[in-house]
Amino acid sequence: MSTPDAAEGLACSAEAYAAVEKAAESQGSLYVPIVLAETAELLTDLWAAGARRGVAPADWASVIDLAVVARNVVTKKYGRFSDPEGTMAKAVSLQGHLITALEEVGLTARISGPVIVDRGPDTPRGGFHGDADIEVHIYVDGGWAFAFAEYGAPVAPIVAPASEAGASQVADIIRAFVRGELGDLFRH
Repeated sequence: MSTPDAAEGLACSAEAYAAVEKAAESQGSLYVPIVLAETAELLTDLWAAGARRGVAPADWASVIDLAVVARNVVTKKYGRFSDPEGTMAKAVSLQGHLITALEEVGLTARISGPVIVDRGPDTPRGGFHGDADIEVHIYVDGGWAFAFAEYGAPVAPIVAPASEAGASQVADIIRAFVRGELGDLFRH
């Protein structure tokens, strides 16, 4: 059974998807849906392997949280330093895809080193005067992150593939933040 939000081509149980969402909340990173679905598929496979040996999903809990293990494995695949041979050309290409995706969700963005996204009326306050725009980083060695566009601002990692699909889903996260739907992620 696939969850409605699962990425096309991935099969995972609704229970695995819910467990992965819970594990992702405790990480401090933001996860795009395609990564959550991939992680839930891995968890579904791990549970299925256990079931073939007579081990129910609940039996794992006394030993290890497989949802956290699956999250960590998949996060490593898409995080910083995951692509040591990444190129500046690929990062620049992804910036272009991100700009297009941001425009498609109604945001104004430009490249100024990182991608700079104009804040909206509901964007949480950030920066010295509370009115800083948002900057989105695409790292050459893999990984995504965003912050307020001000020196020393805290950074929120985004776990997403370095692909057009990843850029589109990162744009959805940025749209949600700019529109105030994610709350103030940087509040201490």
